[in-house]
Amino acid sequence: MTIYALSSGPGISGISVVRVSGSEAKNVVKKLTTGDFPEPRKATLKNINKINTNELIDQGMVIWFPGPESYTGEDLVEFHVHGSRAVIEELQNSISKVENCRLAEPGEFTKLAFQNNKINLLKAESIGDLIAAETEIQRKQAIKIMSGASHKKFNEWREGLLKILSNVEAKIDFPDDDLPKDILKNIKLNSEKIKLEILKTLEDEKVGERIREGFKIAIVGPSNAGKSSLLNYLSRREVAIVSEIAGTTRDVIEAHLNINGYPVVVSDTAGIRDSKDEIEKKGIKLALKKQMMQI
Repeated sequence: MTIYALSSGPGISGISVVRVSGSEAKNVVKKLTTGDFPEPRKATLKNINKINTNELIDQGMVIWFPGPESYTGEDLVEFHVHGSRAVIEELQNSISKVENCRLAEPGEFTKLAFQNNKINLLKAESIGDLIAAETEIQRKQAIKIMSGASHKKFNEWREGLLKILSNVEAKIDFPDDDLPKDILKNIKLNSEKIKLEILKTLEDEKVGERIREGFKIAIVGPSNAGKSSLLNYLSRREVAIVSEIAGTTRDVIEAHLNINGYPVVVSDTAGIRDSKDEIEKKGIKLALKKQMMQI
């Protein structure tokens, strides 16, 4: 099955990219364009027409990537067209009429790249993190993983453990042979070294996860203490309603901030006080729950 999707961001833009991957990719190009077939990996200006007609959809660049030398490992083509909703909708509608073509699921191009051994699992995940990155720190973390720094470390652990395992098996299988005298000492030292490195990585207080998802901070306190004003000040906009009337904030209001490159999710909560108002009591309960989650 051949898949297609808008690979650039949604919404109006100067240029949008529609990607097609699979055995029918070449057929899609032939049905939607005329003239010579594009040379591999060379941007070619083409009139892109509605399928089986000469009605022009748009004029844009077509780039052909024959498999397996493509991102997905399959035949792949990219249509670089003007980024209006009408152009994208008509282009995708025409592609859908080619036999065995369907709309791709989220992340399916990267899934194919992983399945076809074009990238490893770490790189696949880091691509998702890079696309979702909102701050400089998130971008740097995703790039570090994508460049293979973590993969290199894990491979070193694997090679070290395999060497330890081979030494253990040699000691068991050939106890009477002249094996190095310090073999048991080296097994213990190397095992302890790798163990400590793994524990250090696991016990980093989930810094990587916090950077990916954002540091979560709840503003909790009594009514009219200035919680909503603080949230608005940090956000530099009117996120929450500010009033002298106690109990104005009922629900949890969140703002996603970028503080010196770090992603931070700040939550404004209902003021803690004794209240007979049922809705406010629910808001206070949410505030206390939010407070416990941050501890």
